Amino acid sequence: MRPFAASLCLAAALLAAAAGARAESIDQVRRGFAQMVYEDAGPDINREAPQPLLRAVVVLRVRLDDRDRWRAEVMRENDVEPGLTRKAIASVEHLPGATAVSAAMSEQLHREGFVEVWLFQNDGRFALKTLALPQRRL
Repeated sequence: MRPFAASLCLAAALLAAAAGARAESIDQVRRGFAQMVYEDAGPDINREAPQPLLRAVVVLRVRLDDRDRWRAEVMRENDVEPGLTRKAIASVEHLPGATAVSAAMSEQLHREGFVEVWLFQNDGRFALKTLALPQRRL
């Protein structure tokens, strides 16, 4: 996603939140979460199409904890470079909690959460599968 388009999506999400809109689907929550990661991680984000052969893929289950903070559980990690798994987890765990979700969605996020995939480039930047452009061909 281009920076301008990402800014427009974030602006729309903020306007919806300000108007009292609540995320009602897990896809809306996942997209809002990914946008928060992109805004927070700044230079660590790959905003271009992912390279054909990725350096690493990290899969995390993201849930809300008892204090409504985001927490990550590793489902698939890179055993060769554990620092990339730590980087993915860190990109989750210092984000603010989910506030613009319905009570039912909050319960689902506490109980089940959702799965997100971190796609790492050779230079250490990453994209989240939810917002990543199609991968380049070899």
